[in-house]
Amino acid sequence: MPTSKEKTLPPTGQEQLPNLMACLATIRRPELYRNFIIHLFVMFPGVVVMCLIARWLDQSLGLSRLLPWPVSLWPGLLAIGIGGASVWYVYGYLFLVGGGSPGTHVDGGPVRIVDTGPYTIIRHPSVPGKFLAATGVGLAFGSPSFLFGFLPMLLVYSLLTNRFLQEPTCDKRFGATYQQYRAAVPMVLPRPSGIMRWIHGGAALQGAIPDTPNIHPTAVRHELFWYLVGLCVMVGLFTVFAVFLR
Repeated sequence: MPTSKEKTLPPTGQEQLPNLMACLATIRRPELYRNFIIHLFVMFPGVVVMCLIARWLDQSLGLSRLLPWPVSLWPGLLAIGIGGASVWYVYGYLFLVGGGSPGTHVDGGPVRIVDTGPYTIIRHPSVPGKFLAATGVGLAFGSPSFLFGFLPMLLVYSLLTNRFLQEPTCDKRFGATYQQYRAAVPMVLPRPSGIMRWIHGGAALQGAIPDTPNIHPTAVRHELFWYLVGLCVMVGLFTVFAVFLR
């Protein structure tokens, strides 16, 4: 008997791709809002702490704010809003088409590979939205050290965790199908062909026969734990760096 998660999956090749409003409406599902709670109460405060450290470093280096307060608040809030809405849409799309949330710590993650919509453009479409939201926090604080020093390092950290935490789990779960997907779709820099597929509702693996997914692969890493460890290490390194320069 299929699980409730499997029942939510539409037949291969016959699915109706969800629209924007359907994706945003998924926030009512506990699998989705638990993910957003983690971002709101863990990841976001981590970025704020980094901005506070960066402002302290700015003062030590004699760097002035990029924009005066409260002028800097408005572009910051705009970037946070657009970035957050983008992540909200991407997570909702993954949940509806893949049958699981992006957090393996919440419900085990998707049970079907997703190669349509934003996932036909790049493999990690939530990264641009997260980067934009983090940029918005830096703009609100007006910190040059954060925007031009800490933020690029955060981006590298995000890409490394996606490549070496998330993607090995996908390899174990979806096997050769995910390897084909990885070969067809770039990590974060889109190609014109992917953008056109998204516009026309196409799929990156059009015509491919997916392997039967291993819903519970062995040796799946605890992604949230390592994300938190990495975040704490980043905050610690930034603090040491700021103290050293001060």
